[in-house]
Amino acid sequence: MEAVESNAPSYLQDEDGFARLLDDWGDRLLRLCTLYLKDVHLAEDAVQETMLKAWRGAGQFHGGGSETTWITRIAINVCKSYLRSPWKRRRAPAEELDALFAPADDPQVDDTLPRAILALSRPYREVIILHYYQELKAREIAEILHVDISTVTARLSRARSKLRESLKGWYYDE
Repeated sequence: MEAVESNAPSYLQDEDGFARLLDDWGDRLLRLCTLYLKDVHLAEDAVQETMLKAWRGAGQFHGGGSETTWITRIAINVCKSYLRSPWKRRRAPAEELDALFAPADDPQVDDTLPRAILALSRPYREVIILHYYQELKAREIAEILHVDISTVTARLSRARSKLRESLKGWYYDE
């Protein structure tokens, strides 16, 4: 039987790779998981689990998509499993959300937009986070979410409309 060659990034194949994985992806994944889970502490756990899964599953990455879509998909799957877990189904206290969006030294930071995004339903929140916060293209988002590109663009359009409506008079002059 022939061995399947892995197209995993080279840093996932050496001893110092885990540290580089954390340096390259840690902050980005923490933002993604925090926005997805609405809980900083749970997001930190999700990032750690994502890193371990990526490290252990490096041999399963065959280069069919980009490294970005691969690791983002792992993070989203971890977040979804956290949300399905009965003991983890809870909302973050308002104080935690306040600390997340308004640094302690600057209470004047406007957190209206992040709160409006968090108020969106999951499908709309996902595409907004992946497109604007993770800076992914519609094609990459479609790969990550396992949906058609037209579904992604429709969700983005609807999410923008919902945000425009909820932010009317705040950011828009309508």
